Amino acid sequence: MHYAIVDLEWNQYHNPMWTPTSRQGVIMHEEIIQIGAVKTDEEMTPVDSFNLYVRLGGRRRLDRYVKKLTGINESDIASGEDFPIAAQEFISWIKDVDAVFSWGPDDRRVFLNNLAFHGLNPPKCAWYDAQKIYAAQHPEHGPLALKHTAEEAGVRVNLTLHDAMNDAALTAMCLKTVDMQKGISQLEAPQATPANGMPRPLSSARTHRHPSPREAWEEACASLMNCPKCMSPLTWEEGEKGSIDRWYKLASCVSHGRFLVRGEFMGIKFKTLKLSFFEATPEAVAMADRELAPAVARKRSRRRKKKPADTVPMLTGEELFAKALTFAQAHHAGQTLEPGQAPYITHLMEVCQIASTLTDDYTLLSAALLHDTLAKCPEVSADILRSEFNDHVAELVESTSSSDDEECLILRLSDALSGLRALSYTRERLGNAFVGSIGSETLKAAKDGYKQLIKACKPLEKTSAYKEAKRLSVSVFAGLKL
Repeated sequence: MHYAIVDLEWNQYHNPMWTPTSRQGVIMHEEIIQIGAVKTDEEMTPVDSFNLYVRLGGRRRLDRYVKKLTGINESDIASGEDFPIAAQEFISWIKDVDAVFSWGPDDRRVFLNNLAFHGLNPPKCAWYDAQKIYAAQHPEHGPLALKHTAEEAGVRVNLTLHDAMNDAALTAMCLKTVDMQKGISQLEAPQATPANGMPRPLSSARTHRHPSPREAWEEACASLMNCPKCMSPLTWEEGEKGSIDRWYKLASCVSHGRFLVRGEFMGIKFKTLKLSFFEATPEAVAMADRELAPAVARKRSRRRKKKPADTVPMLTGEELFAKALTFAQAHHAGQTLEPGQAPYITHLMEVCQIASTLTDDYTLLSAALLHDTLAKCPEVSADILRSEFNDHVAELVESTSSSDDEECLILRLSDALSGLRALSYTRERLGNAFVGSIGSETLKAAKDGYKQLIKACKPLEKTSAYKEAKRLSVSVFAGLKL
């Protein structure tokens, strides 16, 4: 048995005017510039490696942030292959592996999008999220960023990160601490949640933000509609159930049969479509019908006031936000920022206010209010968040401290700016007693942590929140002997 541990580096296109679009209408927001992979045996011992730079097409240039983050320059990618050749070489290299793994879901999504852009067929093998496998078998884990995970697993991090080959090797070393066969079985046989009996999805994927639902739908159909078990394209079946914002629809794979796909449009000014893939068992289809029942009932009769006891209502954005505020107030009741200081809810509301300058998505703003419930409220679990709100809110709260997804970066930056404002005020109030009051080691750790976070939030550099956070991350610690 052999596995392939894969990592990709890609160029980013933030300006819609410069985002490549194929003749078939496939939009490519991220263009792969390096493919790195390690082939291992079942004990996660490396037996082979793959490392290849990929040229940019259409006279496109490297983004300056990508260049700084990865250390890759124009001469590196000029020495590589065009993507169609690089992809075929990579697919040929993994033809004898039993499964492919990457740290987080983004590498799979970007690879499939690049294949769709060039009109290439995906490989017919399973591609799993190694981050989920690690998290499931290490429930005591801290942040799931690759560097932190490696340090936590006792792996010496002496490689330059954000290099595809190095990150793939580091991921393989981290996976030595888990039972891969058990992890695969857990992913393929998800447990039901207490929210509404609906099983957790086999996989999920999310589009970028678009001006309209139609554009989000087109991206999803072109780049995300792939079998969660073998990456083969899925074919939609006729008909769907639900509303325009949340619906279920059947799709089929030639090799693995039918799947039930849940679609959720999120956002107000800009729309994101999230697709979740379930086994199309009779039980799952019946559960989906029960979940949608309240919404259907409200459409048919406004006189019905009482909802079925075994269902979770589909909340509007305003209802979701109001419920999140009430939930946060109830579970953080009695907590303060420091003994004798303001109620903890004031910090959550400030984080939400900062996030509102970066997004108008009620789901994201609700997650801002709830972002500390798992860490500071022992009675609250991710399953409770799913049952009270929805899967997306729970995922955002769970991954706030680890993911580099745009939504999570917004939450991390908002939380950091709130903390930096508090530190700045405390320094101004205490003056020379600032270091002694907080402690030099604590401040040194905070300085390093904020520095890393500001670097991670670079994609938001044009926002006023980022600029303020960057300024405070310097001024708060300036002149201190740490």
